[in-house]
Amino acid sequence: LWSKFGTAIGVGLGGLDMWTNQLFGFSFFGTLKHGLTDAQSLEPAAQHQKIDYPKPDGVLTFDRLSSVFLSNTNHEEDQPVHLKVKDMELQKRSEHD
Repeated sequence: LWSKFGTAIGVGLGGLDMWTNQLFGFSFFGTLKHGLTDAQSLEPAAQHQKIDYPKPDGVLTFDRLSSVFLSNTNHEEDQPVHLKVKDMELQKRSEHD
């Protein structure tokens, strides 16, 4: 709704949509498309300013390893890989595009 109607109207319509969906189980708008695929709506990183994030302070922000620990994510050490790459050559080519 934001990409179709702008921020102010989009927020209002989004709130109405969430309210009606929660109370009545339907959406006035259904599923909307914004005209571009996710890939088409991206721009090269070189066209944007790099974000210089501050170092984690251990109070409000944490390093990645601590964040994984705090999320209580765990798995067995010998757990099999659940993602399989069918075509490694295609994968390697896509990394360089």
